[in-house]
Amino acid sequence: MSTEPTAPVARRRGVPWRRSSPRGVLVLGMHRSGTSAATRLVNVLGPSLCLPGDMVRGPWNPNGHFESRSLMHLDNALLAEMGRTWWYPPPAGEGYDAVAAAVTTTRAQARRVFRRVHRGVPWVWKDPRASVLLPFWRAALGPRLAAVVVFRHPLEVAESLERRHGVPLSFGVALWERYNRLVLAHSAGLPVLVTSYDELMADPMAWTGLTGDFLASLGMELPGRLDRAAVTAFVDAELRHSTRPRTDVATAGPGAAAVYDALHDRRGASHLFVAPPLAPEAPSVTAELETVGPNATLAWRPPPQSSGPSPTGTEGRA
Repeated sequence: MSTEPTAPVARRRGVPWRRSSPRGVLVLGMHRSGTSAATRLVNVLGPSLCLPGDMVRGPWNPNGHFESRSLMHLDNALLAEMGRTWWYPPPAGEGYDAVAAAVTTTRAQARRVFRRVHRGVPWVWKDPRASVLLPFWRAALGPRLAAVVVFRHPLEVAESLERRHGVPLSFGVALWERYNRLVLAHSAGLPVLVTSYDELMADPMAWTGLTGDFLASLGMELPGRLDRAAVTAFVDAELRHSTRPRTDVATAGPGAAAVYDALHDRRGASHLFVAPPLAPEAPSVTAELETVGPNATLAWRPPPQSSGPSPTGTEGRA
């Protein structure tokens, strides 16, 4: 895919829309991992976002979260039906299905909410909560899905959560591990592009081109050329407050390091994703998550460049 701007945008030729082409793109990843930026860049390629009036905004992402408020609230409700929250997600491994069985919201109800706010096809949707609710949403939205997974260094994510919510680094690392274990396990069988936050921030044009090639290979008709201004105006490396070398991953613990290595080793596109063989999650992860637990009210701290209040319904006891 060329990276030169053009006006008007030309459409990619020779890649016809197939009946099996994905109707939408799920952007998956842990909170504070670059999923907002990734979603906007996928949107630049053509897939539509939710209705503008339903868009979540807040000071921690001054350029926008690019996610639906309605679907965020629905995901919070699904987690509550499980007795869980975004900071106390369902278990990884064999215990997941038993917890998920408590959900009373039907797939049809979820589809109605989704179609009310995502009216275009193809669409792109992200809510980090959906990363731990993927079996439900795959069943609700049907098989014609593609996924773009974005992962970030676990200590960078933990440091961001510490700044925003005042939670210990050890808690943030445990939460990172749980989210990414669930993403890896529940993405099996989907067309998946695994990417890193580092790659996105270092060269957003190249990242967008790679993602466009992946989606086009699945039959999506996309712009033949990218608008450089639309891409580079959105991704601002100066908003990145934490940078860690890969060698620091070992200090996050063996479980998080193994998950990070699995993500790193699977970077790139797969038309039929195979979940990596990981050792079971250590009991210490659940023990760490239980130090906060589902009934806590998380603190919310504005970012250094903002003194504004928490965006209603997006954080804390949402």
